[in-house]
Amino acid sequence: MTTPLATAALCARSSQPRKAPWTMVLGAFFCALGLCLPAAADCVLGPADEIVALERVQDGDTLLLKDGRSVRLIGVNAPELARNGHAAEPLAEEALEFAQRFLGGHGLELVYDRDRRDRYGRVLAHVYNYRGESLEAALLAAGLAFHVAIAPNLALAECLSERQTEARRAGRGIWAPGVWPILNAGEVRPGDGGFVLLRGRVREVDRNRFVWLELDGPVAVRLRREGENGQLVRRDWQDKQIEVKGWLVDRGAKYISRFPQNKRWFIAVDSEFTIEFSRE
Repeated sequence: MTTPLATAALCARSSQPRKAPWTMVLGAFFCALGLCLPAAADCVLGPADEIVALERVQDGDTLLLKDGRSVRLIGVNAPELARNGHAAEPLAEEALEFAQRFLGGHGLELVYDRDRRDRYGRVLAHVYNYRGESLEAALLAAGLAFHVAIAPNLALAECLSERQTEARRAGRGIWAPGVWPILNAGEVRPGDGGFVLLRGRVREVDRNRFVWLELDGPVAVRLRREGENGQLVRRDWQDKQIEVKGWLVDRGAKYISRFPQNKRWFIAVDSEFTIEFSRE
């Protein structure tokens, strides 16, 4: 059931004067449910590498194809559904339903970036509906997913980041006040992990084959020194309040007993679109 908070978040009016055709069609349906869709421009990489048939939407960012393959959308992380005894994250059901209606049970277009598989064997692709409209851009513009830029699949990172910025400024979905918690680095405790929106202050910057931003509390942010991260590596992070999106990795108590000089938790950053100076 859609909550009043989710309804208010998703019905934020778009500042764009014209709506794409898919927005008008889906907008009527979702507004009937109290889930009004904001307008969103598509992020288009190129012609389809494959046209495939959809079996079902597994969650907001993962699809199962009729040929048995699983597809993980590039550039977005949608809230997790309830599983393995864990409660659903905020707006997970809304993200699932949004993707189902957006794709409409028709054929899909897959466009590949540089890496075509993740470590779980899933296909990594930019996904478009039968009208050629980007599911990733639509989810981000509606505030139903976070933009995550993971190297080397960064071809559409700038465009997708813009869609997220629009949703955040409008306070849609996960960006509405009180919907998604921001975790403070100093409050991370055993049991914390998974995808987080984290805020902390850089207390020290260390360098080896990575650049490590040591935050207040038991968390560090790891920056790659090569490739597209040059601008990040050269930035003055010392004493800056930062905000980062990503997967919080717990290296465990045994690791800290062996390397007490290091932080127990870390978040790996592949792109400037994942980390920024805090807005607060």
